[in-house]
Amino acid sequence: MSTTPPPPPPPPSDPPSGGDGGYGAPPPPPPGGPGGYGPGGPGDGGPGYGGQPAYGGPPAPAYSVGDALSFGWAKFQANVGPILLSALVLLVGVGVVAVLGGLVSGALSSDVECAFDSNGEFVCDGGTGFFAGLVIQAVLSAVLLVVFQIIAAGLIRAALKVADGGSWEFSEVLRTDKIGKVVVAALIVAAITFVGTLLCYFPGIIAGFMLSYTLYFVVDRDLEPMAAVKASFELTKNNLGNTLVWYIVGAIVAFAGFLACGIGALVSLPVVLLGTAYTYRTLTGGTVVR
Repeated sequence: MSTTPPPPPPPPSDPPSGGDGGYGAPPPPPPGGPGGYGPGGPGDGGPGYGGQPAYGGPPAPAYSVGDALSFGWAKFQANVGPILLSALVLLVGVGVVAVLGGLVSGALSSDVECAFDSNGEFVCDGGTGFFAGLVIQAVLSAVLLVVFQIIAAGLIRAALKVADGGSWEFSEVLRTDKIGKVVVAALIVAAITFVGTLLCYFPGIIAGFMLSYTLYFVVDRDLEPMAAVKASFELTKNNLGNTLVWYIVGAIVAFAGFLACGIGALVSLPVVLLGTAYTYRTLTGGTVVR
């Protein structure tokens, strides 16, 4: 009597996965170590691969008005000699133009005058008139602005060199390699400010603020005049809070210097100039060497 052999045993089944209790799923990944994404994922600002900051590289340098003012004061003290020489050049140049402008304005304008004529009648002449006087003042302001910006371009070049870690050099103030673009940019800014001044001054003040970094872009990045005007507008618009507060603080500091019989301006103007270079360099993503 023959015996039937027993059937072969069934093949072994896959072990259950440790993730969700099912079969055939891959094993769970090992827990994240240093440098990997943590529970919050990549969007929480934690470290990414290899310990580097996640997405976008290092954060943009922080800016504060207090830092700009303290930078300006510290660098003024460190470069007081050549800065004072440069400030004297600026003050003398602007002062001469301002005096000449005042003389021209006085010669071209007149107040209303009233008197009795030969017939005994009381008559008044019209004087220059409000609108004509406003036009004269606007033209003189535009001329003064052009002269100021031509002189200021050299000071801006020297201030940016200080912000980049160099020392203030009077030779930088005297350089004229970009004078063509500087003059054209100054004329554009003056024309825009002129139109704003005709609209009862306040729009001119706004234009002066929005375009206050035009020469920085010409001197630093060699932009064409219109491109520099647009870049200044975008910079102030995109950083409205910081640029507006610094504009006001800088104006107050500069004005305080003029209150001290004008002598204080030899300190206040360079401090504001260096602080503005700090503001420009920081808000455009550059690095300031303190």
